[in-house]
Amino acid sequence: MDESPSPVQSLAGFLLGAHPGLLDPNFNKSVVLLSAHSQDDGALGVIINRPTGNTLGSLRDDLETPFLRNLPLYQGGPVADSEILLVAWKWNLAQQNFRLFFGLDPAKLQEIVEADPTIEARAFLGYSGWSAGQLEEEISRFDWAISPFSQPFGKLSPQSLWRSVLKAVRPEWGILADPPDNPSVN
Repeated sequence: MDESPSPVQSLAGFLLGAHPGLLDPNFNKSVVLLSAHSQDDGALGVIINRPTGNTLGSLRDDLETPFLRNLPLYQGGPVADSEILLVAWKWNLAQQNFRLFFGLDPAKLQEIVEADPTIEARAFLGYSGWSAGQLEEEISRFDWAISPFSQPFGKLSPQSLWRSVLKAVRPEWGILADPPDNPSVN
């Protein structure tokens, strides 16, 4: 079984997959991409598998380009959930590395994507945050499966992404993640 990284190690750039039993509606069946983490300062990230079905243009009519107007909008977390956060990332399979751009302004996001069209970008409503020591406590309770960002995830459905993270890190959690929504029809 894969062990979780030491709580004092920075988890920035890691994915957190919610335990199947984590019933908090803010994080149930969620996958969080952490952008910052330290034991002293806490953690910050966005839920990457909660699409709203809308685009950034549905909230803002001042966007100049079709790219920005059509940017997929996701629910990033329960903190400041009326604020918009622009995030972009690139997974380089050949070099096995991941690059994250967090909290961009629209013009900078447009510039980054024009320079490299392989960069994936999303808009988020709100973010997920933990105070100092809070995430470490949740990890010690096994609320989260911790996964390095080891593969592109943009093509996976929200449920598939969550299950994929769980199965890769904690196979026994993957089994728990596969029951039917309504066991009576099983």
